Amino acid sequence: MRYTWDPFDEFRRMQYRMNRMLDELPEMFEPSGLPVQQEMAQVPYVDVMDRDSEVIVTADLPGVEKGDIQINVRGNTLEINAEKKSESERKEEGYLRRERGYNRFYRAIRLPAQVDDTKAHARFNNGVLEITLPKLEKRRGSSIPIN
Repeated sequence: MRYTWDPFDEFRRMQYRMNRMLDELPEMFEPSGLPVQQEMAQVPYVDVMDRDSEVIVTADLPGVEKGDIQINVRGNTLEINAEKKSESERKEEGYLRRERGYNRFYRAIRLPAQVDDTKAHARFNNGVLEITLPKLEKRRGSSIPIN
């Protein structure tokens, strides 16, 4: 039996492998339906810690000012938006050069539990954002008497 190479079979295998790889990526890479400017944003590194009574999220936002950070909770998702603006001016012999930079950070994180966003608080220190989100108290079951 002689083997014949089928380029379409190779494409099907490649598509299957790509689909499996995309299924395994974290939610930060899933199509989100966000505006293009958020799709083009840098994705900050985050740590999510699930403790007994709270969820703690830390995000690396180097070079960002505290006032340029926006945090939202929408349902079971935490959104972090941030902007980094920089401007430099350098005078050298015969000319003046000005450069401006602009970076946008965006990350949507699926939370491991329902949280009480009204009691959440955040700290920002040395480019690291720490958000503490208390978990909603679970309703305790009660027994129902039978008549």
